[in-house]
Amino acid sequence: MKIFVVNPAFGDGFVKTARWFAKSRGRVQRHPDYLARATAVLEQAGHECVLLDAQAKDMPVAEAEARIRSFAPDLVAIYATTPSLMSDLEFARMAKEATGGALVVMIGSHVSAEPDDTLRRGAGFLDAVTRREYDFTLRELADTGVCEGVAGLSWLRGEEIVHEVDRAPIEDMDSLPFPAWHHIDIEDYHDAGKLFPFITLIGGRGCPAKCTFCQLPQVMYGHRYRTRSPQRILDEMEYDLELFPNLKEIMFEDDTLTLSTHLDRLQEICQGIIDRGINKRISWSCNARPDLTDKETLRLMKASGARMFCTGFEFGNDEMLKRIKKGIGTEKMREYAKNAAEAGIRVHGCFMIGGPGETRESAMQTIRLAQEMEIDTCQFTGVAAYPGTAYYDWAKRNGYIVADDWSQWVDEDREQRGVVDVPGLSMREIEELVDLGLRSFYLRPKQMKTIAKNVKNWSDVRTKLHGLKSFIDYFGKPGEEKRENVS
Repeated sequence: MKIFVVNPAFGDGFVKTARWFAKSRGRVQRHPDYLARATAVLEQAGHECVLLDAQAKDMPVAEAEARIRSFAPDLVAIYATTPSLMSDLEFARMAKEATGGALVVMIGSHVSAEPDDTLRRGAGFLDAVTRREYDFTLRELADTGVCEGVAGLSWLRGEEIVHEVDRAPIEDMDSLPFPAWHHIDIEDYHDAGKLFPFITLIGGRGCPAKCTFCQLPQVMYGHRYRTRSPQRILDEMEYDLELFPNLKEIMFEDDTLTLSTHLDRLQEICQGIIDRGINKRISWSCNARPDLTDKETLRLMKASGARMFCTGFEFGNDEMLKRIKKGIGTEKMREYAKNAAEAGIRVHGCFMIGGPGETRESAMQTIRLAQEMEIDTCQFTGVAAYPGTAYYDWAKRNGYIVADDWSQWVDEDREQRGVVDVPGLSMREIEELVDLGLRSFYLRPKQMKTIAKNVKNWSDVRTKLHGLKSFIDYFGKPGEEKRENVS
C-alpha cells in the first residue's frame, strides 16, 4: 500500500510535535519523532511511504496537496493537535478529495482523547482515528485495507462510531526500527537550548510519574516505562551520525531517562557511549526529573558527553507540587540543580503557573525558585489543560476552562495561551506572571553572565542568537498581542 504520513502546517512557527502545541516563545521546531518511527514500521512491513513534516517547512496547503496528488496514496495518516484540529480536519477533507477516496485516518494525543468528537466533526471525509500508540495500528490498517477489526482504531460505520478493542502496549521496544529520518531535512529544526543541528532519540515510552497535567503518559504511552536496550540505543546514535554527519547533538526525548529505578541502565548507556567513542563525536542532552542527585552517575553522564538536562521543576511551592502529584519537593530540586552544576551539566528549567489552588504568592515562589537555583536557562508557561489529562478533567468539572472551542487553546497569533481561570487567579493574571517570570530570570546581570560563559563554540553562538531573536520577537509585541507560554 502507498501511505502518505503528514504533519500539516498550522501557521508560521507553530509546533505540533512537542508536548505543548503552540508557537512557543522560544520559537522551537521539534522533530516528528513518533511519526518517523511509525513511518519506519510501515516501511519495514513493505509499504511505500512518504513522511511530510509540512509544519516544519511552513508549507502552504496547496503545495502539500500537490505532493499528495503526485504520490497518489491509498492511505493518508494525518497528525492532529488540540488547537489545530479544525485546520487538520480541513486538511483531511482535502486529502480525501485529492486522492479520490483514499482511507483518511488521524493520529495523535488529541484524537486519542477525543475520538468521538473528532469523528463526528470529520464525518464524510475522515474514516478513522487511532487511540494511543499508533505504530502497529497503522500497520494493521495498511496490511488489511479495512477499519473493521483493527485494534486501537475508532471509525465511522455510517453514522455509528465503532470503537475497536484497545491495542496492547508494545512490549518489545527493540522490535521497533529506527525512525525514518531520511524523510526530513534536519536544517528545519531549531531550539535555543540545543546545539544546531540536533536530532531527537526516544529510548523508551511511558512514565511512572503521575503528574496530573502531563498528556503523553495519560493519553498515549501509559505509566509504565517500557525501555529499549542500551545496545539498541547506542546503535541508533551511530545510525543518526551516519545519516547526518554534521550532527552536533542528540536529545533523548523520553519523558525521563533518569528514573532512580533505572540508574543501572542509564550508566550502561553512558559507558557504552564512551566505549564506542560516540562522546568524542557528539554531545547529548535529555529530559530529567529533578531527583537525580547521585554524583557518581552525574559524573559518568558528563564524561559520556551529557551537556544539558531539560527538567520539569514545575512549581516552587511544595503544596502545589503535591496537588499535581509531582512526587518531588523543592529541597530535592535544589540539591539536584546544585549537583548537576557541580558535574558541569547545564540545566534548563521548566516552570508553570496556574495549577490547582495557585495564588499570586505561590506563583511568585516559583519565580523566585527559578532565580535562586543553579540553572542556566528556563521557560515559564501557564498550565495547559489538554483533553485526556486529570488536570483537564479537574478544570472542566469545576467550570474553570474559559475556552469554548479547540481553536482557543492558542491565541489569534497561535502563541501559547492559558485556557483556565483558577479561583483567585484569572487567565490574564497567569499570563502576566508568566511574562514576569521570563523577564525577571533573563534580564538579570547574573543570567547574562551565565549565557556568555556558556558560549564555547560556533554551535553555541548560533543557538544563543536564535534564543535572543526569539526573546525579542516575543517581547517586541504589544502586551495585548502576546499570549501565554514558553518553550
